[in-house]
Parts: sequence; C-alpha cells; structure tokens
Amino acid sequence: MQAKPMTQNVQELQQKVEHAEHVKHITTQIHAASNFDQILLDLHKDILSLFDAEDLTLFAFDAEKKEIFSKVPHIDGVQEVRIPITEQSLAGFCAKYLRPVNIADAYSIAELQATHPSLVHDTSYDKRTGFKTKQVLTYPIVADNKYLMGVLQLLNKKSGSRFTRKDEEAVDEIAKALGIAFFNLRKISKKNPTKFDLLVTNSRITQNELDQAITDSRKGMSDLESILIEKHKVPKLDIGKSLAQFHKCPYIEYSERTIVDVELLKNLNVDYLKKNHWMPLKRDRTAIEILTDDPGDLDRVQDIKRTFPGLNIRFAVSLRRDISQFLSSATGQTDNSGRKLDENVSDILGELVTEAQSEAMEDSSGGGGLDENDSAIVRLANQIIADAYRQNASDIHIEPYGENVKHWCASASTGNALNT
Repeated sequence: MQAKPMTQNVQELQQKVEHAEHVKHITTQIHAASNFDQILLDLHKDILSLFDAEDLTLFAFDAEKKEIFSKVPHIDGVQEVRIPITEQSLAGFCAKYLRPVNIADAYSIAELQATHPSLVHDTSYDKRTGFKTKQVLTYPIVADNKYLMGVLQLLNKKSGSRFTRKDEEAVDEIAKALGIAFFNLRKISKKNPTKFDLLVTNSRITQNELDQAITDSRKGMSDLESILIEKHKVPKLDIGKSLAQFHKCPYIEYSERTIVDVELLKNLNVDYLKKNHWMPLKRDRTAIEILTDDPGDLDRVQDIKRTFPGLNIRFAVSLRRDISQFLSSATGQTDNSGRKLDENVSDILGELVTEAQSEAMEDSSGGGGLDENDSAIVRLANQIIADAYRQNASDIHIEPYGENVKHWCASASTGNALNT
C-alpha cells in the first residue's frame, strides 16, 4: 500500500538532484563565459531549459547609455535590442526599481496599473516576432545586492496560468550567478584608455593590427608611431589627433614654418633631448611650451621642471621623428630626410627677392605679396637662428645695407660682432 508514495518520493528526490546538477552545470558555464555574448547568445537555450517557460530574454546593463540591451540571432548576424530604463516596459521597470514583476496577463491594463500606475507592456517584441506574450516573470540581475547588472525575463508559463513562487526562487538562484558573472565581465572589459583608441574607433586600424604593432615595437623593430605610419599606413595627422585626445593637449607636427626659440636650447645637450624625446619649443608671457612624445611620463616631466625651475610649463605632443626634425632644424644639423639644414643666407635672400618680383608680376594690384608664411622667409629666419645658435651668439642684428640687407651676431661672451 505504501510502495506507491515511496516510489513517488524517490522520483521527486531524483528529479531535485538532477535539477540541482543541471543548475550547477549551467552556473559553471555562466562563470566560465569570457564575454557577454557567450551568456546572452550561446547559453540562452541552456538557461531557458531550467525554467517552465516558453521563452527567455536576458538583458545586460549599459552603464554609459543608461539602457538595458539584449542580443538575438538574426539572418544577417546578431541583432541588438535596447530598452530605456523606464516604466514603458516590464524589463525597463524592473531595471529601474530593482524589483521582480510577475504578471499573469501582459495585456491587462488593470494588472499592470496595479503594479505601478505608469507601467506599460512594450508590444514591439510581439509585433516583431509574432510571439504572443501572456505571462511574464521579470527579475533584476544585481551585484552586491545593489548594483544593476541586467534583467532576466521569462515569457509564458508552460503549465499553469502564471509563474509561481517556486519559479521565482529558481530565477533568483540563476540571477545571482548572472550578477556575479556580469560584474566580473564588466571589470575585465573596462580596459584603461590607450594613446591610440581613436585610431581603432575611427577604423584607421583594427585592434589586432594595433596589438601587432605594439608587439613589433616591443621587439625593438622601431618606435610604435613609425610602425603605424610605415607598416600600417596610418596618416601622421590621425596619429597626432589620437595622441592629442589621450594626453588632452595640442598636437604639433613638424613644419619648417614653425620657428624654434633657440635661446631655450642654450645649455641643453641636443643629443640628450633627442634621446629623451622632448624639447623646449617657444615661450610667451605665461609659460614655456615643451614638445614631447609623452606628456604623461612623470619622470620626464620632473626632469623638465628641474631644467626650467620656477617656470610654468605647457605641454604639446608630437611624434619622436618630428621632435628630432625640430631639433635638427634649430641647430643646423641634417634632418631625417637627408636635407642639409645649413644654407647660405645670401642665397636665401636672393630667392626671397625673386619670389617678391614674381608676386609683383602676378598681382600688379598689390593684393598678394609675401607674408610671414612664405617658404623663403621662414627658411631665412630659421637659418639665421641656426647660425646664431652654432656660434653661441647672444644677439642677432639685421640692418639695411644700401640696396641689400646685412645681418650679424654678437658674441655671448665678448659682445663683439661674429663673422656670418
């Protein structure tokens, strides 16, 4: 007489053990997931199998956009569905108030308003898929009992008219595992910003290509910026913009029109500056502008401050090759292109006169003419400065000499005129 109840009890116990093992197996898979897609997409059916429901939707929380999102397989790949955290959907309401919602009829306005006066069932999913939502159990996924990580939503109870307390307990168990997994994945995905994030964001280079370039740079093949330019054909200007965004300071590219204040280079070892990738560029009433490839290098910043004690420092970022070119130009050395930065001043003056005559012929109305940006003018200024620097001059004098122009430099030690 008692065999039947005992057999039934044994069967129930076996079912509980099997269910517990199933829950443990899926929980292990959840914690082993290396990214959100593995949980939202790959484990969808496994998690659904734990519940007495027709369908399941998993939402993750996007902290930046203050939305929850899910991903569903699509013909062309994966479709992302985003929902605002408001009362305009059951999942959004659950995310906003961090409380479960158990509804017997999603289309019953009375039942929705009994939960919250503003609560609405979002019918877009039903319209998009042809699915008819009836019962809904929506449960918040949280970490540390307070941080929103996502939402788990069961749709349509297979047996019965609504989800039961037992269903809620089962969902709570999985929601806790998902909360821990989502929290850990978010910590992993929160990588520190890098100097070249903008290049990847703007599709100038892929993350894999950038990683390879970093690896090549660490092997000593070349500096990273040169590898990006020469091997991966990334424009210099794009690299500069990315550096400027990361360091939050201006980017300055080498140009022969940019005149270096050579007075700031006195008493500084140019080879040392090239090796350490920084140089003083110019100064004004408020600060000295320092050009460097890494304004975030604290040791270098301290070195610069020791070099210019008591002065305000303003940083600009540049590529290593450009810093080297600036230094070569300012000191009359040969730049990386092999161009000798040691021209004859008289030749440049002759070229300047020729340019002026050409401009006058092209524009007799007087609207054109030479300005401070013309190549010969800039080269003349740079060459005179370079001559003065090499001769350790303290002053530069430019005077009219008949129909010509004469320039001479004064010695820093004696004050006498130097040959130029």
